[in-house]
Amino acid sequence: MDALKDSDLLHWKHSLSELIDISIAQKTAIWRLYGRSTMALQQAQMLLSMNSLESLNAGVQQNNTESFAVALCHLAELHAEQVRSSNGIFLPQGCFAAASEVLKHLKERFPPNSQHAQLWMLCDQKIQFDRAMNDGKYHLADSLVAGITALNSMEGVYRKAVVLQAQNQMSEAHKLLQKLLIHCQKMKNTEMVISVLLSVAELYWRSSSPTIALPVLLQALALSKEYRLQYLASETVLNLAFAQLILGIPEQALSLLHMAIEPILADGAVLDKGRAMFLVAKCQVASAASYDPPKKAEALEAAIENLNEAKSYFSKVDCKEQIRDVVYFQARLYHTLGKTQERNRCAMLFRQLHQELPSHGVPLINHL
Repeated sequence: MDALKDSDLLHWKHSLSELIDISIAQKTAIWRLYGRSTMALQQAQMLLSMNSLESLNAGVQQNNTESFAVALCHLAELHAEQVRSSNGIFLPQGCFAAASEVLKHLKERFPPNSQHAQLWMLCDQKIQFDRAMNDGKYHLADSLVAGITALNSMEGVYRKAVVLQAQNQMSEAHKLLQKLLIHCQKMKNTEMVISVLLSVAELYWRSSSPTIALPVLLQALALSKEYRLQYLASETVLNLAFAQLILGIPEQALSLLHMAIEPILADGAVLDKGRAMFLVAKCQVASAASYDPPKKAEALEAAIENLNEAKSYFSKVDCKEQIRDVVYFQARLYHTLGKTQERNRCAMLFRQLHQELPSHGVPLINHL
């Protein structure tokens, strides 16, 4: 960033608009890599605003450069991840509809046969894939993998492994992830290495082997801290806390969560915010097992509040699988507290969602 700042001074001094655009696009990508979504959003907005003014002054539509396409792709992905700027410009908090509008503009400005069309093609496929996974439509997500692989082989292999994992095909997913990990390490793609390590750890605990997941997570944490990838570091800590919950030490898991949750709630995607709050609630319930009755009831009420917040986040991205898990957990807590009406309401919603979206046989405790 310091090098970019120094070069920016020269670019602005000599009014080198194309180089200024490239620098802003690079900073957008770097802020996203570091997990600072709000900063990335501001950079993308700056580039779009500058080009809008230039187009207005020149009286013509211009700037079909790669940097402009990159900025628009980042903007589409930020919307799809449900990120909102701190000044509240984007309301409600991101949406797939807004991402679709940005992609529509990209398709008009960069037709399929044009030089930079592959940028938005990959962006579009990734957003569709994420939406299908959120909806639990794994066969639809799987059908998108071929298109992603054609545009970016590493991304395609990773997402194929994600689908296999979601479908409970653990051995096939593990083989793919191990091959991908070796390739990414050779290519020194640190961001993808960390993502693969997190997926490998998830595979281990879903296979009821949380102790094997711990060294994998510690490796991911060391890499993310070494390269100052704050958001990936927070996500790794979240996964470590989950491993500790599975191992039966929820109090330590809660203390770890306090380290990770702030960056996730500040800069994270809505889905990740929901996962974090759901995990907090699980840890609160597990910790309350040894409490005396009045303190236990108080802890369970607090957990229900956090579950409501998690459900609110999941509802924003229409993530029905996670909503189903939350209402199941709430029904159990309301039953423990003797709140029959609330329990029945949650149980009815769970039944509706369960019929619409059958379970894949993974116990609730074994996935984050």
